[in-house]
Amino acid sequence: MADHDPTGAIPRQGARISGHADLTNRPDFEQFLLALCRQAEGDVHLDLAELDFIDISGVITLVRVAESLPAGRHLVLHNPPPAMRRILELLGPTSEQGVLID
Repeated sequence: MADHDPTGAIPRQGARISGHADLTNRPDFEQFLLALCRQAEGDVHLDLAELDFIDISGVITLVRVAESLPAGRHLVLHNPPPAMRRILELLGPTSEQGVLID
C-alpha cells in the first residue's frame, strides 16, 4: 500500500497485510517487515483490514520490528483486528515501543 495524501504531503510508506501472521510464517513476516522499514524514510503504515488471523508471535514480531525503527519513527497500524488490539493493550504502552494504532 502506498497511499498519497491529496493535500500534497509526503506519501505514506507501507503495505497491506493479508492472510495469516503466526508462528508458521513468523520468520518470513519479520523479514518482510524489516525490509519494509529499511526502505521507508518516515513512519511505516500497515493496513491490516485483510489480515485473517494473527497470533501472539505475530503481534510480538510487529512490536519488535517497531522497536528497531530509529527514534521518532513508528509502525502505524490501520484496521487491526479486535483481538490484536487486546493483545497490544496487554503488552503495555505500545507508543513507547514504536507502535501506533490509527
